[in-house]
Amino acid sequence: MLEPTYSVESLQAFLGRATEIKAAWFGDDPSSEPWFRGQARAYWKLLPGLYRDFDDSALEEDLVEDEIRESFMIRAPILSETKAASNEWEWYFLMQHYAAPTRLLDWTEGALIGLYFAVRDNPGFYDACVWVLNPYEMNSRSLKKEEILPPGSIGLSKKEEELLGTWLPPRFGQKASLKVKDPVAIYPTHIARRISTQRSCFTVHGTDREGIDKLHVKKGPLIKIVIPSYDVLTVKQGLITAGVDEVTIFPDLDGLGRAVKEKWKTAKAPSPHADVLTRLQPSKIVKGKVGVFAIADIRAGTPLFVGDNEEMVWLDKNIIPNKPQEIVRLYKDFGIERDARVGCPPSFNRLTMPWYLTEPPNGSAPNVQYDEYYDFRAARDIRKGDELTAHFPIGFDKKVK
Repeated sequence: MLEPTYSVESLQAFLGRATEIKAAWFGDDPSSEPWFRGQARAYWKLLPGLYRDFDDSALEEDLVEDEIRESFMIRAPILSETKAASNEWEWYFLMQHYAAPTRLLDWTEGALIGLYFAVRDNPGFYDACVWVLNPYEMNSRSLKKEEILPPGSIGLSKKEEELLGTWLPPRFGQKASLKVKDPVAIYPTHIARRISTQRSCFTVHGTDREGIDKLHVKKGPLIKIVIPSYDVLTVKQGLITAGVDEVTIFPDLDGLGRAVKEKWKTAKAPSPHADVLTRLQPSKIVKGKVGVFAIADIRAGTPLFVGDNEEMVWLDKNIIPNKPQEIVRLYKDFGIERDARVGCPPSFNRLTMPWYLTEPPNGSAPNVQYDEYYDFRAARDIRKGDELTAHFPIGFDKKVK
């Protein structure tokens, strides 16, 4: 009996698991294949771009999807290097292919292609996964038939076209607006080379955002294969050795350039301790606060916090006092004041070492300096065990209203 989730540590283990799933679902039937979808982070939901980027109220009130479809169709012809789309479905496939938000979710009939997309952009920091879907069983629920249809293709009956059309109603048609709830599996027209090369197939979401995730239950048509973070780089190298690389998936000069770079690039897991010269511990300067301390002797001019997250957002400081007290304290404790704005990390869940630097005591000179880009260096020699200090506004004026 198949389980809803598995974990694999190698290319060989993945292929063995994929083969087992196919045999359990389809036996020796050569005409039926599972579908695979690789995701760089195992915790990501199975949400298409339109549902990731917009909430229900925006989609309903602003007709976002219809506006996006129309804008793309108006401007695409002069920019396109592929065969011209001949119907609404082909336009929708092109939109997905070129990263416009749609209700389509990409899948492939190639197990190794799905695995490649799972590990391609994952540096080994998080678990990746490959979802395996039985599209026939899913369609038995949504279409009431174990069949996968290619919308917009020659050979479909008028009844079948009308049935599939409920997942892609005409633009700005109130009477024909999206009514179906469950997702459906479809085959696309091979209107772009990558669609063919990647053995692409699609699911189309209905109104239920969780429509596919709900299928991930025991004995359901959806199985999750997890690749642990510490095995991601090994699996990626195994795929390259097997001949699955960027140019395999993207058969053009861009893909070739990336494939050559990947082959000769040194791929190794980073050392978390590399270039680390400091640590956090209770401050000796500000009672009850956390401070930054040297764990080795640091010479003047030495770069500090190498590899630190440099992202920062700037907010109008006048809006801060209107927030709940504990939120205001976050900005006061960790914000940096500049030109009537408060700088802070994109999320306070991402605080890194520099945010904990304290002011030097008694007006003395700080031992850390920084430039306009907030790159930090030792202002003078710092001894092991010393607390690091910097002279910039930590928090904003309490009198701000």
